[in-house]
Amino acid sequence: MMNIGLNFGIFPANWSPAQKIEATARVGASGLEVNIDANALWTQRLDPAARAALRQQAADAGVALTSVCLNAHWVFNLASPDVRIRDIGVSLILAGIDLAVDLGATAVLIPACDQDESPANKWALFRDGVMQGVARAEQAGVALALEAVGKPWMMDTARLLQMIDDCGGSPALGVYLDVGNSTAGGMDVASELRMAAGRAVLCHVKDWNPANPSERRLGAGAVDFAASLAALREIGYTGPLIVELPPDPADPDAVARHSIQFLQSLG
Repeated sequence: MMNIGLNFGIFPANWSPAQKIEATARVGASGLEVNIDANALWTQRLDPAARAALRQQAADAGVALTSVCLNAHWVFNLASPDVRIRDIGVSLILAGIDLAVDLGATAVLIPACDQDESPANKWALFRDGVMQGVARAEQAGVALALEAVGKPWMMDTARLLQMIDDCGGSPALGVYLDVGNSTAGGMDVASELRMAAGRAVLCHVKDWNPANPSERRLGAGAVDFAASLAALREIGYTGPLIVELPPDPADPDAVARHSIQFLQSLG
């Protein structure tokens, strides 16, 4: 049976982590990715008792807490010209690793973000920031998974792999795949996935409709899901397909249910 996970953002933003775990089980998904947003820093808001309770709730519900996604790096990113912002970005990596350990998650997603004000040496700044988390990730047994998020300076798998090499090539570093981002970037998705062989940690799924970029519902756009799944099988990827979509305000479970049904229909 296909291993399907969900990103936190598929449910309403005002739901608690406990509500999102409950909903994940209710719609029939097997995994849940925890978002760390700039306005919802669960790395700070969840004390040890709350973390233990969430881990137990997820286990009881049959839901794997797969990963911690550092969405807050869109604000506190490692390529910022401001060292104070970069330091916050590093602290979020370290806190994300600790949260992953406490929740039983195996990966921390680091988006390859920059900003308009980023300096010419942003590659080196990002590299230096990631490297500050490598030792703790290695010790914790947690992967730091770099994701291309539509930024030209680190747009594809080849650049992510180059960054991993520049960081010293630690086994704790890997690639977070995203079939929607690759399609939106005009890339051959299957080739992007195959290039990540041996470094693929997790995989986001969403669609991309060139006629309506805000419409990301699975099956509504240009992503070649059949070719993507074939490429993932080819590289031996057995992890979850983590659906990353916004919720339907009228029915909080609708997008998750549709996504699961769509993916399962692909076999």
